[in-house]
Amino acid sequence: MVSTVTVYLWVLAFISVFVSLFWMIVNSVSKQHKKEIVVLKNFPKVTVAIPVWNEEKSIISTLECILNLDYPLDKLEIIIVDDKSTDNTVGVVKKFISKHKNILLIEHSKNKGKAGAMNTALSKARGDFFWVYDADSYCSKDLLKNLVSRFYEKNNGDVGAVVSITLIKNQGNVVEKMQRLEYVMTAFIRKLTGTVDTLHITNALSLFKTQLIKKLGGFDEGNLTEDFEIAMRLRSRGYRIVMCEKGNFYTRIPSTIKKMWMQRVRWFRGFIYNNLKYRRMILNRDFGLLGLFQIPLEVFVLITLFVSVIILGFNFLEEIINLVFRVYIASNTLFDIAPNSTTQLVLGLNWNFIFPFFIVLSTAFYLYLEAHKYVGEKWKFYIPSILYLFVYPFFRSMQWVHAALLESFGAKKKW
Repeated sequence: MVSTVTVYLWVLAFISVFVSLFWMIVNSVSKQHKKEIVVLKNFPKVTVAIPVWNEEKSIISTLECILNLDYPLDKLEIIIVDDKSTDNTVGVVKKFISKHKNILLIEHSKNKGKAGAMNTALSKARGDFFWVYDADSYCSKDLLKNLVSRFYEKNNGDVGAVVSITLIKNQGNVVEKMQRLEYVMTAFIRKLTGTVDTLHITNALSLFKTQLIKKLGGFDEGNLTEDFEIAMRLRSRGYRIVMCEKGNFYTRIPSTIKKMWMQRVRWFRGFIYNNLKYRRMILNRDFGLLGLFQIPLEVFVLITLFVSVIILGFNFLEEIINLVFRVYIASNTLFDIAPNSTTQLVLGLNWNFIFPFFIVLSTAFYLYLEAHKYVGEKWKFYIPSILYLFVYPFFRSMQWVHAALLESFGAKKKW
């Protein structure tokens, strides 16, 4: 008799493979249609907004990176907003900008958070475009030019924001290397969603139309993920978000499990909160594939994740206990197991449980390889890869559970 768990796993595997095949087709089609790059003849003015808080060690290299961009300096307006730093960020910045006329420093008298700092910069912005630039990031020299050019492509009049490929600056320990693989996959997924016009996220170094963001009321202060919220607001008002595939930016990531955990929990809380805030978009045909496919799929995945944590957790534990018991019965040590005993152990495994898992893993691995090709990095089979494929999904599931519990009980929002 087939158990309910087995039926659940096979249904889940079928849906997962179906969705993976859809993205494989999208990936194949996107390779055949190369976008024509618009060469800018007249460069519009860009306001570069840099919210800072205790960034004395990184802010100067960030400013030097911006000043060395392949973009006319007289078309750049750089606004640094210090959100009540407790280190010497202000002193370091003042010394640097004394030699640069196009850099303005604004100091907050009290901490307002990242969104508050961006709104302060937005209120002073005179550029046609508003570029949010994280203080601990740097980008390729051609990135800004390529971001701006996307607004001038044919049929892109309704574009409200352009996002870029995000990669990792620090890749030292295992925790950082594992996150590197996550960022590679994220860049690839954004490329795929951009291809079918379901992209609904902005990130650090996203470029916006200044007047449009002012018209929409600026960034949502108090929101844990203001970048996700502004993206959802843009999409809910009929504006598109597109991907810039030429040029990268590199960001610094948490180097410890604790810091990474808290960052992801914050992201996931923001995802839950903002999806509830814009729930009217779910299954709403007015938003095309975004409303009928992308957002419902993400909500389905989230619900499935919580159900799977419970079901698969108990099943996995049961399988481990059974395996240990069979090994113990077969022999006192694992090395003394006879060939026929090993065969019995393998046959004794619950393949109804294991087989669909490997089907999903195979399709995911294909997309994983394609993601590396997309960002121009060679895939390496090393310990972080194994951890990302087999361990991190469970780790990530626990982060989602943590985020859901905090959001359900209305826990204080911490950045």
